[in-house]
Amino acid sequence: MSIRRYGTALIMLLAATSSSGQFQLNGSTVQLNDSCYRLTPDVNWSSGSIWNLEKIDLSQSFEVVMDIYLGCKDIDGADGIVFGFQPVSTSLGGAGGGIGFQNIAPSLGIEFDTYQNFDLGDPTFDHIAIIRDGNLNHNSTANLAGPVQASPADANIEDCVSHELGVSWDATLQHLAIYFDCELRLSLYYDLVDQIFGGDPLVFWGFTSGTGALNNNHEVCFTYTTFLDQLEDVVLCPNGEVQLHVTGGVSYEWTPPDYLSDPYSPNPVASPPESMTYQVAIFDECGRPVYDQLYILVDGDSSFVELGADTLICTDTPLLLDATTPGAAYQWSTGATSPTLSVDQTGYYQVTVTIDDYCFDSDRIEVIAVPEPEFAFPDYPTLCLETELILDATFSGSEAAYEWQDGSELPTYTVSRPGLYAVTVTNYCGTVSSSVELEYEDCRQVYFPNAFSPDFDGLNDYFFPQDNGDVSVVELLQVFDRWGNLVFEAIGLSTNDPTSGWDGRFRGQKAPAGVYVWQAEVEFRDGHRDRLSGDLHLLR
Repeated sequence: MSIRRYGTALIMLLAATSSSGQFQLNGSTVQLNDSCYRLTPDVNWSSGSIWNLEKIDLSQSFEVVMDIYLGCKDIDGADGIVFGFQPVSTSLGGAGGGIGFQNIAPSLGIEFDTYQNFDLGDPTFDHIAIIRDGNLNHNSTANLAGPVQASPADANIEDCVSHELGVSWDATLQHLAIYFDCELRLSLYYDLVDQIFGGDPLVFWGFTSGTGALNNNHEVCFTYTTFLDQLEDVVLCPNGEVQLHVTGGVSYEWTPPDYLSDPYSPNPVASPPESMTYQVAIFDECGRPVYDQLYILVDGDSSFVELGADTLICTDTPLLLDATTPGAAYQWSTGATSPTLSVDQTGYYQVTVTIDDYCFDSDRIEVIAVPEPEFAFPDYPTLCLETELILDATFSGSEAAYEWQDGSELPTYTVSRPGLYAVTVTNYCGTVSSSVELEYEDCRQVYFPNAFSPDFDGLNDYFFPQDNGDVSVVELLQVFDRWGNLVFEAIGLSTNDPTSGWDGRFRGQKAPAGVYVWQAEVEFRDGHRDRLSGDLHLLR
């Protein structure tokens, strides 16, 4: 296993994910992404396989967790997928009922068969079987275990759904266990190395698939396998730290938990003061763990890069970050390769310093660029008496302190009376002040005459409400005689309109001269409603 060397850099150990560089692709197989392969398209008489280019040792136990997809066609679908082991990496067996594995020998295959070839002893349901030497006939001695129904819940697995496949090999007990959708479906105790491979434990592993007169789309995606270790051993400078990284699980547990930022994370930061071995348990959706480990060798010079604590700067005052180390090479997160870096914008800045091929060191700093505070009161119109106004001096560019004319320290100030109001806003980079003079006026002025002479001489002929713009509407105006009789009523009057008022008539006749009483309901422009009343002299 190769060894990487690190200082304090938070350098991620990339998983050894499946790629065409690690696998031999045969026939119709195409790579869909970093971890998924389509073995066959839904085309008749197609076959495909992938085989990892590095042999594994069957004298060692292993765990495999992956997803297989067997298409969407049931009655008119075929033929399936085989997970196999064999010593010839470029092997591709026959299509159709051979499922791309037929006649590959010597070999061990775990068959996921979705078509019923009754001449091969297939059952009526989609099934799993363990076979050897590329012989898929369940009536022969090459059939080592099964067939059994693949899914415990359904006879059909060509259901447009990816299914989790788990394969576990205990080399000590010589026990092979097959799990399908978290359920143990098949178990075999067998000396694979001696009985199949003639005592040679080194074999290639991979997947095959085939279609015949019927077809399906067959895919496989690697979730986790101990064949593809994700962790590599590390050399770490004293006082350094390195970020570990694994994938493929639902949950994780690292042991020992010492000197790890989070022992239940897939990517904890490790900072051991001395050399240590860490093991991670990667739990799949079924709660089964697989394990990987790495050795961190702490050696070399101590950490030597220090950019300082996270800091604030003003936007017009750049900060010079200095990682100068004699004889070193530099790599900043911005792409710069100089020993120093001038920054004037908010962000995280990291530098990796390499002294030689043995020791790396790295540090990261968060810089927050703070603008100078800005604030000025707008021009406010004259306000109505009793109106509340909220003066808002909030500065969103950074944290700021506020001080109003009376010592209040909130970013807002509620005003309800005339006067001079002022605020000072202060932040890390400066201070700004502003003030405003607010004026108030009575917005509820309305005039009702106390006398009128409806002789229609063009002067004072009507009784009506008058104002200078303060009234929104006179919702109701009523006039009563001295005995309480209603002699006039109007609803929804506008002010300053004589013809909307009372003309001194009652039921079409001139009302007698005398004293009358009026009452009104008025809504003013500030929204306030009021009920008013008074005496009215009608003159003849």
